[in-house]
Amino acid sequence: MTAASNRPARVLVTGGAGYVGSSLVPLLLERGFSVRVLDSFLFGESSLESVRGNSRCELVRGDVRDVQAVARAMQTCDAVVHLAAVVGDSACDENRRLAAEVNRASTRTIAELARGFGVKRFVFASSCSVYGASDLVLDETSALNPLSLYARTKVDSEAALLASKTRDFAPTVLRLGTLFGLSPRMRFDLVVNLFVKRAASEGRITVFNAEQWRPFVHVHDAARAIVACLRAAPGKISGEIFNVGSSALNLQIRDVGEAIRRTIPGTEIERIENNADRRNYRVSFKKIQAALRFECGHMLEPGIAEMYAAIRSVATPALAGEFQWLAVKRSDALAKRRSQAAAQHVLSAHA
Repeated sequence: MTAASNRPARVLVTGGAGYVGSSLVPLLLERGFSVRVLDSFLFGESSLESVRGNSRCELVRGDVRDVQAVARAMQTCDAVVHLAAVVGDSACDENRRLAAEVNRASTRTIAELARGFGVKRFVFASSCSVYGASDLVLDETSALNPLSLYARTKVDSEAALLASKTRDFAPTVLRLGTLFGLSPRMRFDLVVNLFVKRAASEGRITVFNAEQWRPFVHVHDAARAIVACLRAAPGKISGEIFNVGSSALNLQIRDVGEAIRRTIPGTEIERIENNADRRNYRVSFKKIQAALRFECGHMLEPGIAEMYAAIRSVATPALAGEFQWLAVKRSDALAKRRSQAAAQHVLSAHA
């Protein structure tokens, strides 16, 4: 902790090679922090290629369930950003035991270790999915209604962290909106990113439950919100929960589909209702705006355009393999559609 500012000097980022982490780590370094990343690197280290060789960045391979690995990584750190998790409903449902171990038990263990090592700040990446379903605009005091194992593990972790607050240990919970946008480590299971992928590779998207609401936030704005918490006065963030997003990004799923069609020419949209998915919520972001003066800098359509441009140019080394495949697949899909249209025209001409 720097004496002059009472702000952390060295930050441990768990899951720092992931979707949010690979956007956050370069930003932390840019803002003057030293960073230690603890990650299992299941997908390799290429997402952090831009920071390799930086004297203020250290990459440590380890599992957040390994207490000794976490303890070694935490030494000399005065802040923790806990991103490591089994993310998303389907991933958690696929291996419920692993999800409970990583998302719930490990969070408690890491927080306990952090307190033992004298860490002053602990920023936890939670999710607006804890709100579940409501017709109201929800704020941080609203009742929680988790509808999935993923959301329940976030609720449990939030409660454990906030209960651990002391005068010398300041936990902060960030409830991130549904993430989207370009990152060195892409996720294509997120709704906006998935739509871009499908539109880019197949020329069509399927919109389920078009009337449902979601709060969205660009991955880089999520990283900015984390930095804002690390730089804020302790009294503003200790024991606090903040929704992260923008009222302008409280959108219905149909809005996302239409934004995809406007941004990616030729995209066809199919709409299907799925009564099994009851998630539907809009969120207020007034608290983070007032307390931290935080505003999102990235809106939906520029984020879509950025991802689509990356697919077309294959300009991002860490994404080149994935994006080359998408570009080829889209080319094949469009060629097939043109061929089918041509065949239909011939049949019509001879009818």
